[in-house]
Amino acid sequence: MLEPFDGWGNSIPLDPAVWQERLFPLIRGIKNAESDGGRTLAETASELRIAADLFEEFPDGGPEAIRRIPRAAEAARTPQVLREIAEHLEDWKHDRLTWLTTPLSTEELRLRFPRLEQILPIFWGQDGVAISDDMQDATTEDGIRMFIEETHPYCPWELPSVVAECYQAVALFHTEEQTDRFFSGEAMTGGSGTEDFLDFFPLFARRCIEHLKEAHHPLWEPKDRWYRREAD
Repeated sequence: MLEPFDGWGNSIPLDPAVWQERLFPLIRGIKNAESDGGRTLAETASELRIAADLFEEFPDGGPEAIRRIPRAAEAARTPQVLREIAEHLEDWKHDRLTWLTTPLSTEELRLRFPRLEQILPIFWGQDGVAISDDMQDATTEDGIRMFIEETHPYCPWELPSVVAECYQAVALFHTEEQTDRFFSGEAMTGGSGTEDFLDFFPLFARRCIEHLKEAHHPLWEPKDRWYRREAD
């Protein structure tokens, strides 16, 4: 939630109007993800209140986890500002015009790709295993095969979400330049092997689906026999 204020030299503004505007896309993203089973704004608010309590308990820094949380522009007011943000989340309301006219942000879009954010840097990132020294001649297909082999036998719990994120990427990013800048730069340090991202994502999804059909079929069986109605 506080990612927009993270990093060297950054801090949470004291003016609520400023941080509310900056956080709007991220709050919208969390609200949108609630319908997909993601964490809720209320849960996020609870975490911020816990963080505020910890800042009061350890004003000089305390545990490493606390030191990684962004502070307010006036450090002493951090607990107060965190509670203000928590209250804002709990009471959050938006108007249709603001929702529709506020551009999607990098932080908001990244919420949609929790699995790819882990997979792409590890397997196809700058130092990923799929392009390591012992795989210099490996193709993108080889990297996908390696990922599926390492995921097996947990594929029914992992691969469907990967497939969904691949097609969501294709739906959201319409040019190779956009896609590459997001997944290889602004949002994460991922890669797509020897393929362009717009070719890589459909390929990745297809191979995951093919593996599920070949190695894990059937994934579900109905409890009761279902009789198809005969056509009149």
